Amino acid sequence: MKDRVEKFITKGIDFAELGRTAEALASFDAAITINPNSHLAWNNRGVALGELGRHKEAVDSFDKALAIEPEDAAAWNNRGNALGELGRYKEAIASYDKAIAFDPEDAAAWNNRGNALSEQGRYKEAIASYDKAIAFDPDDKNTFENRKNALQQEKQALIPTGIPADKKKRKKKRLQDAG
Repeated sequence: MKDRVEKFITKGIDFAELGRTAEALASFDAAITINPNSHLAWNNRGVALGELGRHKEAVDSFDKALAIEPEDAAAWNNRGNALGELGRYKEAIASYDKAIAFDPEDAAAWNNRGNALSEQGRYKEAIASYDKAIAFDPDDKNTFENRKNALQQEKQALIPTGIPADKKKRKKKRLQDAG
C-alpha cells in the first residue's frame, strides 16, 4: 500500500512540474483514496488546488494534512499561502508563524510572512520578516525585492496624503476663527 501511495505522489509531483496540474491533482486524489492518512498526499493536493485557483479547497486539504501531521512546517506555510490568496492575511500570518515555530530557518515562510504583513500595511514587521528570510537565504532575489518594496511602501505611508489647497485655507481659516 505504501509503495502505491508513494508512486501516486511521485507521479503527481512529476505532473505538477510539467504544468499538468489537473493530472497532478488526480494523482494526489488517487493516493488519498488508497491512504486517506497520507499527509503528503493532502499537502500536495492543496498545492495543486492552489495552482488551479481553488484556494478554499486548498485550505481544506492543508487542514487535513495538518490534522494528520500537525508539525509539518511546509503544510503550515502552504496553508498561509492559500489564506493569503483569499485575502485572509491575519490567518495567513498565524499559519506562517506556525511554520516558523516548527522550522525557524524556513526562509520561504519568513518571506511569505513579510508579504502578508505588507498586505496589512505593517511594513516595519514585514521588513523584519524579510531580514530573517535574507539571513537564511541570502541568494533569494525575490525576498530582496519584497523588502525594497516594503521600504518604499513604508516611506509612502509616512508622507502626508495632502489636503487640497482650497481645503487647507478653509481649515486654516476655521482654526483662526476658533481663536
